[in-house]
Amino acid sequence: MRLRRARFGEEGGYTMIAVIGAITLVSMLAAATLAATKGDINQVQRDIDHRRAHAAAQAGIADYSFHLNNDNSYWSRCTNVPSPNAVNLQGSTANSRSVPGPSGEKYAIELLPATGKANCDSTKPVETMLESSGTNTGSFRVRSTGFAGNAKASIVATYKRASLLDYIYFTQYETSDPVTYGDEETIEAAYDQCTKFRREGREKVNLPNGSPCDRIVFVSGDQIKGPLHTNDDLAICGTPKFGRTGADVIEVGAPPKGWINGECSSPSGANPTFIGPLVTTAPVLKPPSTNSRLKDIPESYIYSCQTNIVLEGTKMKVTRNSGSNTTTTNTVAFPSSGVVYVQNGSCPGSSWPSCSSAYSPFTATYPAGSDCGTVKVSGTYSGELTIAAENNIIITGNIEKTGQGLLGLIANNFVRVWHPYPAQTGRNSGVKGDQCVSSEGSASLGNLRIEAAILAIDHSFIVDHYDCGEELGTLTIKGAIAQKFRGAVGTTGGTGYIKSYEYDDRLRYMEPPNFLDPVEPAWHIQRETLDYP
Repeated sequence: MRLRRARFGEEGGYTMIAVIGAITLVSMLAAATLAATKGDINQVQRDIDHRRAHAAAQAGIADYSFHLNNDNSYWSRCTNVPSPNAVNLQGSTANSRSVPGPSGEKYAIELLPATGKANCDSTKPVETMLESSGTNTGSFRVRSTGFAGNAKASIVATYKRASLLDYIYFTQYETSDPVTYGDEETIEAAYDQCTKFRREGREKVNLPNGSPCDRIVFVSGDQIKGPLHTNDDLAICGTPKFGRTGADVIEVGAPPKGWINGECSSPSGANPTFIGPLVTTAPVLKPPSTNSRLKDIPESYIYSCQTNIVLEGTKMKVTRNSGSNTTTTNTVAFPSSGVVYVQNGSCPGSSWPSCSSAYSPFTATYPAGSDCGTVKVSGTYSGELTIAAENNIIITGNIEKTGQGLLGLIANNFVRVWHPYPAQTGRNSGVKGDQCVSSEGSASLGNLRIEAAILAIDHSFIVDHYDCGEELGTLTIKGAIAQKFRGAVGTTGGTGYIKSYEYDDRLRYMEPPNFLDPVEPAWHIQRETLDYP
């Protein structure tokens, strides 16, 4: 009886049950952990594949851009382009190319037709590919899809022909205009040495004045409020800002990194902020060599000799020589072509000086008239107009728009801001930095606002006597400035104007009548967007 009670008190079976339960629990936890880890691994792999697919899509855009930059008509051939290629009509990715390397990514490119069109047609490329209205007029789109593993990603790129109006600021050379070097020997040498890019050795040879071509520097406080293009590179000191948003592309023709330290005296050195993307080795844009084709536009107004125009809505008050050194003023409507051209020519019955294109900002004067095709402009406009001058354009007051007005100012030589200091007598020697002397006093426009697209084909946008007198105030530009050389509007010594330049975003898709385009303009990417399935 006692033996039976002892057996009833043993606990060996209960221990085995606990062990088996523990083993089962551990096994379940291990299985759950393995499943979770496998899920994380799969998620990580999907993320890696998607990133690889996105990179492959970017490779496709780079491939198409490369061919387009080497052949401006590449787009117009639709899918009839040389092999190998990855170009397809919309809706197909059958034709693809592998991304170089062992990882196996591919990309395919689709040509997206213009609004309302079915597909790209190489017999009618303009009609089927280029947008004909709206904010994207003149542009076309392609979609590049990248494939990696089981992932794919697509990017849509919008291409547009590069225009001088795509930028608030365009220059060919980031140096001073040769006419600003003072004496004739140095000016002549500057026309040879200073018409080189910095990467071609512009600053490695001294001019007869003992110094190299000027290095014009962007400094702290400078802000380019819009897209920028220079065929040269940028010199930086301090903390200038370039662009307003990611849509404002900053393009430089120089190779990476696209800018140099401007030999700054500031201990902070050069620390620019590129709010918009910085694009180096950008295609060189070449403005036309002359604006002469504008005088052949039918229904344009053609004037000879120095002319004064005051804009008044959709009309303009025009003052011209009428013989015997007298002038006549008439008010006329804007021409139907939208173009006014002022050409060189003999002014009948006048004794005004014959035309000379020679100009120096240090000795600029303002004769009552001349045989030069120079036009003085001011006023307020509400229509669309382009004013072109065979010689110079001189801005003599505010130029402002009302409503949706649009104005272009195109000079073969200079677009100048009136600043008669001294009024007629010049200065001691006409050399930059020489003392400004005047027995006639000085004059200025004070704060000045110019709303226009400005192009100085062979020289600069500049302020006369920019280094004389007191600070003039703020020069506000709303539009675009394109010039061959950097023109000075003031100095760090407290003369001339401080700058406030802002891009008129309408110029992305609109332009003043018959505004001039670059020679053989290249296509560039206006916008890139992700295209989600």
